[in-house]
Amino acid sequence: MKKLTLLVMAAVCFGGAASAQTPAQAPAQPKASAAPKTGTASSTAAHAAYDRALLRPSMLKDKAPDTYQVKFVTTRGEFTVTVTRAWAPLGADRFYNLVKHHFYDNASLFRVVPGLVAQFGLSAYPAVSAAWEHATLKDDPVTQSNQPGYVTFATGGRALAPRKYLST
Repeated sequence: MKKLTLLVMAAVCFGGAASAQTPAQAPAQPKASAAPKTGTASSTAAHAAYDRALLRPSMLKDKAPDTYQVKFVTTRGEFTVTVTRAWAPLGADRFYNLVKHHFYDNASLFRVVPGLVAQFGLSAYPAVSAAWEHATLKDDPVTQSNQPGYVTFATGGRALAPRKYLST
């Protein structure tokens, strides 16, 4: 089972907050704003800042397109993730649904090791993080090896040695 944390292995790692835009090839999906939303102290405003569907992980089951792209806009620049569903259908579907419902809006990269990994994947909203805390994901069959520039869901509950997660 895998927890909801993504690892991005890249030669150049970004830091700061991120906002994900809707998959480029998804038909008729709502678009996220390119700039991160500003937070407020009001709990009512905080609830309005995230898609309430994110509070029910078991309901987000849309099938992802065969390939799609997600553009992340961060305080340190932009990067685009291209997803090939055949490589990891369960992970691709989960990622697609999270992006579609703006899970990554205002999220932070919380661990960056230059030249090795940039880790993100926790919601900026405590209620959303709590809802997804136990939303496990079955392992996809291994069809690709993790390489620099690849995105993967991290394994849950285990300390990750610097190279351990590079060999699934």
